[in-house]
Amino acid sequence: MFCSRFCPTIGGGAERQAAKLAVSLAKAGCRVTILARRFDPNPPDREEVNGVIIERLRLIDLSLRYPVPGVALFNIPYMIWQIIRAVRPCLRGADILHCHNASLLTAGAALAGRMARVPVLCKAATAHHRSDLGGIEQTGASGRLVAWLVRSLVGTWIATTAAVEEALIRAGVQSEKIARIPNGVELAEDPRGPANRVKRFLYLGRISANCQRDLPTLIRAFDRLATTHAEVELAIVGNGDLFAAIQQLAQTCAARYRIHLPGFDRPEKWLAWADCFVLPSRREGLSNALLEAMAAGLPCIANDIPPNREVLANGEAGILVPVGDLDALEKAMRDVTDESRIAEHYARRAQERVAHCYSIRAVATQHMNLYQSRCTRGYL
Repeated sequence: MFCSRFCPTIGGGAERQAAKLAVSLAKAGCRVTILARRFDPNPPDREEVNGVIIERLRLIDLSLRYPVPGVALFNIPYMIWQIIRAVRPCLRGADILHCHNASLLTAGAALAGRMARVPVLCKAATAHHRSDLGGIEQTGASGRLVAWLVRSLVGTWIATTAAVEEALIRAGVQSEKIARIPNGVELAEDPRGPANRVKRFLYLGRISANCQRDLPTLIRAFDRLATTHAEVELAIVGNGDLFAAIQQLAQTCAARYRIHLPGFDRPEKWLAWADCFVLPSRREGLSNALLEAMAAGLPCIANDIPPNREVLANGEAGILVPVGDLDALEKAMRDVTDESRIAEHYARRAQERVAHCYSIRAVATQHMNLYQSRCTRGYL
């Protein structure tokens, strides 16, 4: 597997999903090596964690070292050359190269896979406009070149939802090159029952501009609810470039002392703390945090966008609210707070849905079947 980032520098759901999948594949008998760019100087270049080998690659980014106009013209071929030099020796004996998210580094890894004649797969993470490839193209003329390279070099794309698949097709990927496999989540051996009463609301994820999460609407909806419900609390757990702005907004609320902003922290801790999970996405690929909340037995409220709609079975396994609709979000939060039967219903349906469709063990089996088919058919 190739990841632009990996532990201990895990920035979001894509990296966490790669880690879960790698461990599950290793338990199923696969030899899994994760290749990732080194960001943190402390961990070793090579180690084994939970049966997965992690190789950290030392790269030099000219755009960071020399932030001057035009440096991208030199940085793109230099980064690709560095990736090829680092990745290709690691592919000896490999059957598959599975990249996570399309990027400049993915282009280099995919080219190394082609040169080593190893089938190359890439999992797409986003569903807006033109998927990962569209995001690359928006970086300018050099971005269009990188997107073309990735599109040309990847033999098979993995789409987590129907919306991601449609975005890949809009970006120029042929439908026969796309396989649909969702993200997976570990199921609780002894799942807890729903809380007697919902008092604690949780958002878990990145707090950054590129994630497109409508946290201001969530904060305002909670502040309204808190005026009539003295016991409710809200935790916004995560970090990113918008953290300071969200923190400042929370300080303007009447219920500011009941809004917790701990920064980055262990998801398990806050999933155990919460009574209800809220995901105010403007756009999404497939939210790992949403799957984890469902598996933890939490009733879920999410913005009504195609990926969330698919995960929550068109509102049968969770409450869907229109994007940016403050009144609808407040009402949904009020409903689960005031009516324990509503919270219990959605908590139960969420657990049933995630167990049936999103078990990491079943998802790993789907990946193994895909790998086998690509090796047999010789897809590059």
